[in-house]
Amino acid sequence: MRRLAILGSTGSIGIQTLDVISKIEGVEIVAMSCGHNFSLFTKQLERYRPPFAASLSTEENFSALSSVKKFFHGEDGIEEMLERSRPDTVVIGVSGAIGLRFSLKATEICRRLCLANKESIVCGGDLLIEACKKKSVELIPVDSEHSGLFQLLGEGPRPERIFITASGGALRDWNAERMADATPEDVLKHPVWSMGRRITIDSATMVNKGLEVIEAHYLFGYDENDIDTYICRNSYIHAGVVYRDGVVKLHSGTPDMRIPIAYSLTYPFRERVVDGGEITGIPLLLEEIDGEKYPALELARSICGKQSKQIAYNAADEIAVEAFSKGEVKFGGIYNIIERTVSRMDDQIRADYRQTMEIDKIARAIALEEVKECF
Repeated sequence: MRRLAILGSTGSIGIQTLDVISKIEGVEIVAMSCGHNFSLFTKQLERYRPPFAASLSTEENFSALSSVKKFFHGEDGIEEMLERSRPDTVVIGVSGAIGLRFSLKATEICRRLCLANKESIVCGGDLLIEACKKKSVELIPVDSEHSGLFQLLGEGPRPERIFITASGGALRDWNAERMADATPEDVLKHPVWSMGRRITIDSATMVNKGLEVIEAHYLFGYDENDIDTYICRNSYIHAGVVYRDGVVKLHSGTPDMRIPIAYSLTYPFRERVVDGGEITGIPLLLEEIDGEKYPALELARSICGKQSKQIAYNAADEIAVEAFSKGEVKFGGIYNIIERTVSRMDDQIRADYRQTMEIDKIARAIALEEVKECF
């Protein structure tokens, strides 16, 4: 029986992970954590009955639930929960740079890390990868694109190039001028995926794809110029590899995050957790991405490998997306805030965890200044 901890159980990844668990055997949930959705978390605890639970909040208390042996609070509490529960596998479904802290802690305890937190790689650079190697922890990416590459790159000679795809987001058919004035309501109407607010907005700006290019660089050891990006409107193609002889291999399948989640949990085996697998009548088409329309993607390429600027890119995006959601800046202002924040950050190729968090703090302060300039 595999012992599983889910960090971020009330988020999109966490909810879908719980759905997957209900359809596969041999998994015992020993720990769960949430951010601030206490109503849903209470229902999850009552249904799945993990002996250990935690929340980022220091106020809520779920100890009254008979199934919870011990409840923890705050960031330190989540780390203690991992220590007490001793999971074999940890799903990192939390969002934000704090995911790096929990990912690093998990490597001290678990044998497999199912990573759905981009910031652990984008902000941490090689930190997490090196920690996994040192502790002999399996690092399995959960993002559909990186899951696809993980599966493709495990066979045969190393390809010359790799690529990942984007749906294009809600504004993919808008021109740049119209996009600049898009509202949150416009942007949150994603044509394919059902995701959280930030990632849905990041899909429309292509910041999400920029983060994924950086992530692929560290996970698979490719130069950013050898990582291509394309639009696949129906999201059936997730990733691909290109060999020296011109042969292209695609990773395609139903656009449902439960598939890569299940794969990360059951690897090297596979379990069917959703309907699908049809191969007729489904167009598999790729389109070039307009770099001028999506400057955030090009910016990500230009800073790939420069850890301090990667941290600033991510931090500024979080601040800018929040400001856009509140109506404080226009959609077009998101990129401006990110670019100006990144430009004000000194180059630093590598940083340890303490330095990473300090850079993140500085970048957020700069981004908030830029929000005021845009407002």
